[in-house]
Amino acid sequence: MVNPEYNVLKDWMFGKLTSLLENIPPNPEYSILKMSLGEPTLNIPNFAKIILEENFNEWGKYPPSIAIPSLGSSIIRYIERRYPSAKNLLTLDKNIVPVPGTREPLHLVGLLAKNLKAGKTKALVTNPFYHAWRAGSISSGSDIYWLNALPDNNYFPDISNLSENTLNSSVIMYICSPSNPHGSVASLDYLKDAILLARKYNFILAVDECYCDIFRMNRPKPPGALEAAASLGKGLDNLLVFNSLSKRSNASGMRAGFIAGDENVIDSYKLLVSNGASPVPIPIQKVAAYLYDDEEHHEKACIHYDQNFSIIEKYLKPFYKDFKLPDAGFFLWLKVKDDKQAAKILWNKYSLRVMPGSFMGKNVDGLNPGIGFLRISVVDSQDVIEETMKRLQLFLKSEIT
Repeated sequence: MVNPEYNVLKDWMFGKLTSLLENIPPNPEYSILKMSLGEPTLNIPNFAKIILEENFNEWGKYPPSIAIPSLGSSIIRYIERRYPSAKNLLTLDKNIVPVPGTREPLHLVGLLAKNLKAGKTKALVTNPFYHAWRAGSISSGSDIYWLNALPDNNYFPDISNLSENTLNSSVIMYICSPSNPHGSVASLDYLKDAILLARKYNFILAVDECYCDIFRMNRPKPPGALEAAASLGKGLDNLLVFNSLSKRSNASGMRAGFIAGDENVIDSYKLLVSNGASPVPIPIQKVAAYLYDDEEHHEKACIHYDQNFSIIEKYLKPFYKDFKLPDAGFFLWLKVKDDKQAAKILWNKYSLRVMPGSFMGKNVDGLNPGIGFLRISVVDSQDVIEETMKRLQLFLKSEIT
């Protein structure tokens, strides 16, 4: 009665974590700290509320599948500031469409890749993975070919050794930079290589850049796939970039962002949205326009995360010889002996809820690239981060002794 291929989505990381901890009580001597979910805690700028109130009557109108003029202009200005070399690479009407965050389009693009090639096809998916990549791969009608993201390649899949058979049967590839959960940044050359592969073997390259604006203030901004395409000098063929305000503007619940890329893919996506998906409501588009134009709140967010990571470094550096802060994002990818056991102990002894890395990964040929790591969200206030690190420090001391 229903497509059984989607049953695998029941096996997701948050469900696994609930099952892991359901019969383990937290320590009543500690307040519960939930650091397993990457949901920004900073406030949305106050002007968002004013704009929503001023445009209250717009909720009564059907939203268009394209950007309203104010949002379209803001997205273009944002791209010109964020990726200057891509300034003349794309136009609003051909290469950009607003979306309700990145989760939905990361899934729906899989439908656009379906039947792209004859025979049994493959979807190339970075492992550890975000659940929307898996959903999109299923919708593409493909077998998932997991690409392990390992430390020896800066936590990005090694795409240089994929076989001709694999690439010839591929219809879509999902990569993420800055990466979730590691916070690693793909080089411009890596992104160029991925684009060239997509063009040579004719598949859609879906680059999830949800964390592109959460970077360390004392380091260069992460390069993007639009810059990589601009440096190649041959347009946006086979490329789709996903951008969201969820992290940049602390607006996870607002569901606003855009996708940019190949004119043919964007055109098909607009048709799909017009006939059976969710256009972004006009009031939200108007708020999104202001958020993309405003850099002040974004800079404050980056400073906030930098301060949090300074606290983390102070507490954890003594325990790790080669301790290194992530280049971007707001997750700590922490090495431990046994990630599931560590998660249980941290919950039971210290009322600290964290995500075992193995729950984010898939076992491929006997290797789960998430095993032996914890993903810890560091979005909260400095006092919460300080308390989290104190408890982690107690745990690490007990591990050593």
